[in-house]
Amino acid sequence: MKLFSNITILLSAIGISMLCVLLASTVQNVSAHEKQLVSIGKKDYLFVVGSTNEPVFVDDKSGVDFFAYIPDPKDPTSDDSNGTKPIQGLEKTLKVEVSAGDKKKVLDFDPVDKDPGHYTATFFPTVQTTYNYRVFGNVSSTPISLTWTCSPGSVSEDTVISNSTMKISDNVVRKAVVGGFPCPEPRSDKSFPETYPPIADMNNKIDSMQKEIGQSAQNMASTATAAKPNIK
Repeated sequence: MKLFSNITILLSAIGISMLCVLLASTVQNVSAHEKQLVSIGKKDYLFVVGSTNEPVFVDDKSGVDFFAYIPDPKDPTSDDSNGTKPIQGLEKTLKVEVSAGDKKKVLDFDPVDKDPGHYTATFFPTVQTTYNYRVFGNVSSTPISLTWTCSPGSVSEDTVISNSTMKISDNVVRKAVVGGFPCPEPRSDKSFPETYPPIADMNNKIDSMQKEIGQSAQNMASTATAAKPNIK
Protein backbone atom coordinates (compact mmCIF):
# COMPACT_ATOMS: atom_id res chain seq x y z
CA MET A 1 0.00 0.00 0.00
CA LYS A 2 2.82 2.38 0.84
CA LEU A 3 4.49 1.72 -2.54
CA PHE A 4 1.19 2.33 -4.36
CA SER A 5 0.70 5.56 -2.43
CA ASN A 6 4.21 6.77 -3.32
CA ILE A 7 3.66 5.98 -7.00
CA THR A 8 0.35 7.87 -6.94
CA ILE A 9 2.02 10.91 -5.38
CA LEU A 10 4.85 10.76 -7.95
CA LEU A 11 2.43 10.56 -10.89
CA SER A 12 0.42 13.46 -9.48
CA ALA A 13 3.58 15.55 -9.13
CA ILE A 14 4.59 14.74 -12.72
CA GLY A 15 1.12 15.67 -13.96
CA ILE A 16 1.21 18.99 -12.13
CA SER A 17 4.69 19.72 -13.49
CA MET A 18 3.60 19.00 -17.06
CA LEU A 19 0.55 21.21 -16.61
CA CYS A 20 2.72 24.07 -15.36
CA VAL A 21 5.02 23.70 -18.37
CA LEU A 22 2.05 23.77 -20.74
CA LEU A 23 0.56 26.81 -19.04
CA ALA A 24 3.89 28.64 -19.12
CA SER A 25 4.28 27.84 -22.82
CA THR A 26 0.74 29.05 -23.51
CA VAL A 27 1.29 32.32 -21.66
CA GLN A 28 4.53 32.95 -23.56
CA ASN A 29 2.86 32.40 -26.93
CA VAL A 30 -0.13 34.55 -26.02
CA SER A 31 1.85 37.57 -24.78
CA ALA A 32 5.06 37.75 -26.81
CA HIS A 33 6.82 41.11 -26.65
CA GLU A 34 10.10 42.60 -27.86
CA LYS A 35 12.53 44.13 -25.38
CA GLN A 36 14.96 46.90 -26.31
CA LEU A 37 17.71 47.96 -23.93
CA VAL A 38 18.47 51.59 -24.73
CA SER A 39 20.96 54.10 -23.35
CA ILE A 40 19.47 57.60 -23.25
CA GLY A 41 21.81 60.32 -22.09
CA LYS A 42 24.18 57.59 -20.80
CA LYS A 43 21.43 56.11 -18.61
CA ASP A 44 19.96 52.66 -19.38
CA TYR A 45 16.27 52.07 -20.00
CA LEU A 46 14.40 48.87 -20.80
CA PHE A 47 11.42 49.31 -23.15
CA VAL A 48 9.12 46.35 -23.83
CA VAL A 49 6.60 46.49 -26.69
CA GLY A 50 3.99 44.14 -28.14
CA SER A 51 0.30 44.12 -28.98
CA THR A 52 -2.57 44.10 -26.51
CA ASN A 53 -5.02 41.19 -26.38
CA GLU A 54 -2.61 38.72 -27.98
CA PRO A 55 -3.05 36.65 -30.02
CA VAL A 56 -4.32 39.44 -32.27
CA PHE A 57 -6.88 38.84 -35.01
CA VAL A 58 -7.83 41.17 -37.86
CA ASP A 59 -10.75 43.50 -36.94
CA ASP A 60 -10.49 42.67 -33.22
CA LYS A 61 -9.66 45.24 -30.57
CA SER A 62 -5.91 45.45 -29.99
CA GLY A 63 -3.30 48.17 -29.63
CA VAL A 64 0.25 48.96 -28.66
CA ASP A 65 1.39 47.45 -25.35
CA PHE A 66 4.29 49.45 -23.89
CA PHE A 67 6.29 48.89 -20.68
CA ALA A 68 9.10 51.15 -19.45
CA TYR A 69 11.63 50.27 -16.76
CA ILE A 70 14.91 51.29 -15.22
CA PRO A 71 16.61 47.89 -15.70
CA ASP A 72 18.30 45.69 -13.15
CA PRO A 73 22.08 46.21 -13.60
CA LYS A 74 22.62 42.51 -12.89
CA ASP A 75 20.17 41.40 -15.60
CA PRO A 76 19.41 44.46 -17.79
CA THR A 77 17.31 42.71 -20.46
CA SER A 78 14.98 40.97 -18.01
CA ASP A 79 11.60 42.52 -17.28
CA ASP A 80 10.83 39.84 -14.68
CA SER A 81 13.58 40.87 -12.29
CA ASN A 82 12.73 42.36 -8.91
CA GLY A 83 15.52 44.84 -9.60
CA THR A 84 13.60 46.72 -12.32
CA LYS A 85 11.89 50.02 -11.53
CA PRO A 86 8.81 51.09 -13.51
CA ILE A 87 8.86 54.53 -15.12
CA GLN A 88 5.68 56.53 -14.69
CA GLY A 89 4.36 59.66 -16.41
CA LEU A 90 5.60 58.82 -19.93
CA GLU A 91 2.11 59.33 -21.36
CA LYS A 92 2.89 63.05 -21.04
CA THR A 93 6.06 62.96 -23.16
CA LEU A 94 5.69 59.97 -25.53
CA LYS A 95 3.33 59.01 -28.36
CA VAL A 96 3.27 56.08 -30.77
CA GLU A 97 2.96 56.05 -34.53
CA VAL A 98 1.34 52.90 -35.91
CA SER A 99 2.11 52.18 -39.57
CA ALA A 100 1.05 49.52 -42.07
CA GLY A 101 2.31 49.99 -45.61
CA ASP A 102 1.93 53.66 -46.50
CA LYS A 103 -0.79 54.25 -43.86
CA LYS A 104 0.21 55.91 -40.58
CA LYS A 105 -1.64 56.96 -37.44
CA VAL A 106 -0.36 58.69 -34.28
CA LEU A 107 -1.90 57.56 -30.98
CA ASP A 108 -1.66 58.73 -27.38
CA PHE A 109 -0.57 56.38 -24.62
CA ASP A 110 -2.86 55.69 -21.66
CA PRO A 111 -1.33 54.52 -18.36
CA VAL A 112 -2.74 51.22 -17.09
CA ASP A 113 -4.34 51.52 -13.65
CA LYS A 114 -2.54 49.76 -10.80
CA ASP A 115 0.34 48.71 -13.10
CA PRO A 116 3.08 51.37 -12.97
CA GLY A 117 5.23 51.66 -16.08
CA HIS A 118 2.58 50.03 -18.29
CA TYR A 119 0.93 51.98 -21.13
CA THR A 120 -1.44 51.12 -23.98
CA ALA A 121 -2.66 52.79 -27.17
CA THR A 122 -5.78 51.14 -28.60
CA PHE A 123 -6.52 50.50 -32.28
CA PHE A 124 -8.26 47.87 -34.43
CA PRO A 125 -6.02 46.22 -37.06
CA THR A 126 -8.08 45.91 -40.24
CA VAL A 127 -5.71 44.03 -42.58
CA GLN A 128 -3.34 41.11 -42.25
CA THR A 129 0.03 42.72 -42.79
CA THR A 130 3.20 43.87 -41.03
CA TYR A 131 2.66 46.57 -38.39
CA ASN A 132 5.31 48.97 -37.10
CA TYR A 133 5.11 50.74 -33.74
CA ARG A 134 7.32 53.84 -33.52
CA VAL A 135 7.54 55.28 -30.02
CA PHE A 136 8.69 58.90 -30.13
CA GLY A 137 8.91 61.98 -27.94
CA ASN A 138 11.16 62.81 -25.01
CA VAL A 139 12.65 60.81 -22.14
CA SER A 140 14.48 62.89 -19.53
CA SER A 141 14.43 65.85 -21.99
CA THR A 142 16.18 63.73 -24.66
CA PRO A 143 14.37 63.19 -27.99
CA ILE A 144 13.86 59.52 -28.90
CA SER A 145 12.40 57.60 -31.85
CA LEU A 146 12.40 53.80 -31.49
CA THR A 147 10.62 51.28 -33.73
CA TRP A 148 9.22 47.81 -33.06
CA THR A 149 8.00 45.60 -35.93
CA CYS A 150 5.77 42.54 -35.64
CA SER A 151 6.91 39.19 -37.04
CA PRO A 152 4.68 36.68 -38.88
CA GLY A 153 4.19 33.46 -36.92
CA SER A 154 5.22 32.67 -33.35
CA VAL A 155 8.15 34.44 -31.71
CA SER A 156 9.97 33.52 -28.51
CA GLU A 157 10.42 36.28 -25.94
CA ASP A 158 13.80 34.83 -24.95
CA THR A 159 15.39 34.90 -28.40
CA VAL A 160 18.33 37.31 -28.49
CA ILE A 161 18.02 39.30 -31.72
CA SER A 162 21.02 41.57 -31.18
CA ASN A 163 23.62 42.27 -28.51
CA SER A 164 25.53 44.82 -30.55
CA THR A 165 25.24 48.55 -29.91
CA MET A 166 23.64 50.81 -32.50
CA LYS A 167 23.52 54.61 -32.42
CA ILE A 168 19.92 55.70 -32.99
CA SER A 169 20.44 59.44 -32.61
CA ASP A 170 22.37 61.93 -30.50
CA ASN A 171 22.56 60.60 -26.91
CA VAL A 172 20.46 57.53 -27.83
CA VAL A 173 22.14 54.13 -28.28
CA ARG A 174 20.37 50.77 -28.57
CA LYS A 175 22.36 48.12 -26.71
CA ALA A 176 20.29 44.95 -27.12
CA VAL A 177 17.12 43.53 -28.69
CA VAL A 178 15.45 40.43 -27.27
CA GLY A 179 12.30 38.63 -28.42
CA GLY A 180 9.51 39.72 -30.72
CA PHE A 181 5.74 39.75 -31.17
CA PRO A 182 3.45 38.27 -33.84
CA CYS A 183 1.49 40.12 -36.50
CA PRO A 184 -2.34 39.97 -36.59
CA GLU A 185 -3.87 36.73 -37.84
CA PRO A 186 -6.97 36.42 -40.06
CA ARG A 187 -10.19 35.84 -38.12
CA SER A 188 -11.35 33.43 -40.81
CA ASP A 189 -8.91 30.83 -39.44
CA LYS A 190 -10.68 30.82 -36.07
CA SER A 191 -14.28 31.77 -37.00
CA PHE A 192 -17.07 29.24 -36.39
CA PRO A 193 -19.61 28.11 -37.51
CA GLU A 194 -19.51 30.60 -40.40
CA THR A 195 -16.34 31.99 -41.96
CA TYR A 196 -15.80 35.61 -40.99
CA PRO A 197 -14.70 37.77 -43.95
CA PRO A 198 -12.41 40.71 -43.11
CA ILE A 199 -14.19 44.07 -43.07
CA ALA A 200 -11.65 45.43 -45.58
CA ASP A 201 -12.60 42.66 -48.04
CA MET A 202 -16.31 43.39 -47.55
CA ASN A 203 -15.72 47.11 -48.16
CA ASN A 204 -13.79 46.32 -51.35
CA LYS A 205 -16.64 44.11 -52.60
CA ILE A 206 -19.21 46.83 -51.80
CA ASP A 207 -17.11 49.40 -53.68
CA SER A 208 -16.83 47.04 -56.64
CA MET A 209 -20.58 46.43 -56.67
CA GLN A 210 -21.30 50.17 -56.49
CA LYS A 211 -19.02 50.78 -59.46
CA GLU A 212 -20.74 48.00 -61.44
CA ILE A 213 -24.16 49.41 -60.62
CA GLY A 214 -23.03 52.90 -61.60
CA GLN A 215 -21.58 51.64 -64.88
CA SER A 216 -24.77 49.67 -65.62
CA ALA A 217 -26.88 52.78 -64.95
CA GLN A 218 -24.72 54.81 -67.35
CA ASN A 219 -25.00 52.12 -70.02
CA MET A 220 -28.79 51.99 -69.64
CA ALA A 221 -29.00 55.78 -69.88
CA SER A 222 -26.85 55.79 -73.00
CA THR A 223 -28.97 53.04 -74.57
CA ALA A 224 -32.19 54.89 -73.76
CA THR A 225 -30.86 58.11 -75.29
CA ALA A 226 -29.77 56.33 -78.42
CA ALA A 227 -33.19 54.65 -78.75
CA LYS A 228 -35.18 57.92 -78.68
CA PRO A 229 -36.64 58.84 -82.07
CA ASN A 230 -35.19 61.94 -83.68
CA ILE A 231 -38.34 64.07 -84.03
CA LYS A 232 -38.02 67.42 -85.85
